Amino acid sequence: MGQKEQIRFFNEMNYDRMTGLPSMTYFFKLAEVGRNNMHSQDIASAFAFIDFKGMKYYNTRYGFAEGDTLIKEFASLLADTFGKENCSRFGQDHFAVFTRAEGLQDKLKKVFMDARHLNGGKSLPVRAGIYPDSMGLVEVSLACDRARYASKARPDTNSSYFNYYDDRMLSREMNRQYIVDNIDRAIEESWVTAFYQPIVRTTNRKVCDEEALARWIDPEKGMLSPADFIPILEDTKLIYKVDLHIVDTIIKRIKYQLENGITCAPISINLSRTDFETCDIVEEINSRFEASGVDKELITVEITESVVGGNFEFMKERITRFQELGFKVWMDDFGSGYSSLDLLQEMQFDLIKFDMRFMRQFETSPRSRVILTELMRMVQKLGIESICEGVETEQQADFLGEIGCTKMQGYLFSKPVPVEDIWEKIKGNGLKFSYENPDETLYYRTIGTINLYDMGSISNEENEGDKRYFDTIPMAIYEYDGTILNIIRTNKSYREFLSRYFWDGYGGSRGDVGNLKLDIQLRLVNIIKECSQVDHRVFLDHKMPDGASLHAMVRKVVDNPVTGLSAYALVILDITPNKDDPVTFANVAEALSSDYIYLYHVNIETGKYIEYSHDSGGRGLSAERRGDDFFAEARRDIMILIYEEDRDGMYEKFTKDNIMKNVDENGSFVFTYRLMMEGTPTYVNMKIVRMAGDDKHIIIGVNNVDAQMRQQETIERLKEETITYSRISALMGDFLAIYTVDPVSGYYMQYSALKEFADMPTTSRAGVDFFEDSLKDIKGVIHPDDLGHFLSVFSREKILDRVENGGVYNIHYRLMINGEPTMVSLRAGLVREKDGEQLIVGISKASNDDLRKTEGEKY
Repeated sequence: MGQKEQIRFFNEMNYDRMTGLPSMTYFFKLAEVGRNNMHSQDIASAFAFIDFKGMKYYNTRYGFAEGDTLIKEFASLLADTFGKENCSRFGQDHFAVFTRAEGLQDKLKKVFMDARHLNGGKSLPVRAGIYPDSMGLVEVSLACDRARYASKARPDTNSSYFNYYDDRMLSREMNRQYIVDNIDRAIEESWVTAFYQPIVRTTNRKVCDEEALARWIDPEKGMLSPADFIPILEDTKLIYKVDLHIVDTIIKRIKYQLENGITCAPISINLSRTDFETCDIVEEINSRFEASGVDKELITVEITESVVGGNFEFMKERITRFQELGFKVWMDDFGSGYSSLDLLQEMQFDLIKFDMRFMRQFETSPRSRVILTELMRMVQKLGIESICEGVETEQQADFLGEIGCTKMQGYLFSKPVPVEDIWEKIKGNGLKFSYENPDETLYYRTIGTINLYDMGSISNEENEGDKRYFDTIPMAIYEYDGTILNIIRTNKSYREFLSRYFWDGYGGSRGDVGNLKLDIQLRLVNIIKECSQVDHRVFLDHKMPDGASLHAMVRKVVDNPVTGLSAYALVILDITPNKDDPVTFANVAEALSSDYIYLYHVNIETGKYIEYSHDSGGRGLSAERRGDDFFAEARRDIMILIYEEDRDGMYEKFTKDNIMKNVDENGSFVFTYRLMMEGTPTYVNMKIVRMAGDDKHIIIGVNNVDAQMRQQETIERLKEETITYSRISALMGDFLAIYTVDPVSGYYMQYSALKEFADMPTTSRAGVDFFEDSLKDIKGVIHPDDLGHFLSVFSREKILDRVENGGVYNIHYRLMINGEPTMVSLRAGLVREKDGEQLIVGISKASNDDLRKTEGEKY
């Protein structure tokens, strides 16, 4: 190899191709030699780590070619300032410099000034970290790492800056190294352990979950804050060791409590992003639970938004795996980032945990309360439970209860504590809280998810009655067991309402109704009793002390399987100051039966409407939909929602002109049709009437009448079959009786019978099991000598086996008619009718021909 080739090869191996600066490895060698020379001359030296702030954004905006140009020009600037052999490009936009400590600040300031003009002025701020050798002589690579650490330790700023590595940073580095060096020992010797913070159910203030939080109790350093070791272990990708150790600790605790009869609440654990990068964390956790035999319902995985955001598809697959294996997955710190709503749209979480900053801003920011209320409503609509962290005051807890937050966590209830403290207090009954009975979880979850601000708007139009009395529609949840009526949840408007009219001095959100004024107390009890017996809403009208009319609605929400209590939601729909106000929900209740499945309030002049209907989960009071053109939207829906055979008739009759003509001439428009409900044609009845005293509005109610229509169809079919079989009997006079039998259910009906047969004491006209009833009834009317033969050949299986392929079942025996033995023939055959197969059974007096044809047959 010639000299030129040697030089070229040397340069390729030791210099950066883009900038011409020494490579990182070669720079370390050069800097080591240079530093030794300086120290031999008592010259103080320093290392600087320098990079641009915002290079990724720069490449996105201007392109990679412009980014490369900026990097090349900056490399030339550094070489001119510090000397080419004293600089290095480590990669990307990262540079290192070795130089004299004296004058370094002035040189960096000049670099900052000159860098503004690079690439035609399309430049970026520059940040630099400095490690002076006065902090201690260390390896060149470590000195560069420390300079890099210093460059990132300043608060975020858009200006160029430099920052020195100092004693505080050195202390943090020493602590970092201590954590990394001792993590295995800390786990083995249980320096790392779990503290538990209870999560309480909003509606009953009982512990329904706990969160396990890692704590490091060092024999030398004492209690380390999570901030002292968790970020370090995440950065070094060792946090998975702690998290799996906490899982093992949780399993051990659960097994101990189950063995000792102590109630177990589900325990949640936080997972880090690096848990998913360093191991198959799903399999690691699942295998531990599979081996332990502990129910997976007793642990919950918490994942923050930042964990998911880095690799969305990968994390989505991992979350799905957790859930498919039986683990619940919560989204932690919701609202702390910018992509929370995107994640909710793409992933299914079992619970949303709201970031504690909402509670920190609770007192100072009304906007925060509004935002939290609307986010809570959205989460409820998605059918997801919620927790709010950082709850410290009763005022915060009451507010969260009103807006439907199902669970709470914070120092108001307990700080994180060791499990030994919990066990000790359980034994001594010293806990400030008690644990929820798992059998009552569904009950309290259901009533907890009702948002008491969710009916803040009842109508599109201004309601002076509402404005006069309340800012928010008054709502409450009551409990009733047939004897005692208690209030368990209220919003502020409802408390003010009770205090103003029916309960002097009322201010709490819970309590029995013994202090209510007697008249309204009795009305409430009666209306709730009525509501408990029906599966729909019940309306309440009551005269207020000031003469106004109160209109309310009550609906049963859920039953408690343990206590026998039932929960009922009550909402004050309207307060009418005088009798002249015609539009009230009491009018609606009077105009239509209360078991509607849909209810529309329509302005016939503008077409604007409100739809009221049961919500999908059956937990809330109403799921509202508003629109601007009812008739146009309804006619569009006909072609989608109506059963195909009924569409043409519905399309022809359901016009605004035809409807109003019928309403004006007959007082109402009534139409029965089949609506597709869950893929099944279901008969419904629509009734349209005007609002009393209001020419501008109509009320449209849709009732489910499927059962009635099916019954009517059955009755009509029975009438037709009765006539048909009576005619058959008349034409063939020797028939004693004819039956139709459902071959599957056994249900039967007698259509025709001669008087001598009908008068027999043990013959049934209808029943639910023809075969069983026949075997029972025959014993009182058959000749004793024929009973054994009859019982041996008459059964559902033998009859259906004979008639299945078009055959006819036939048997002869003697009936005791009017005290005389009469030979009869029982024949059965299968026919196919429009509503399915039917078994036709005829009993007739046997002729000689019949006897000869069947002689010798065996069944």
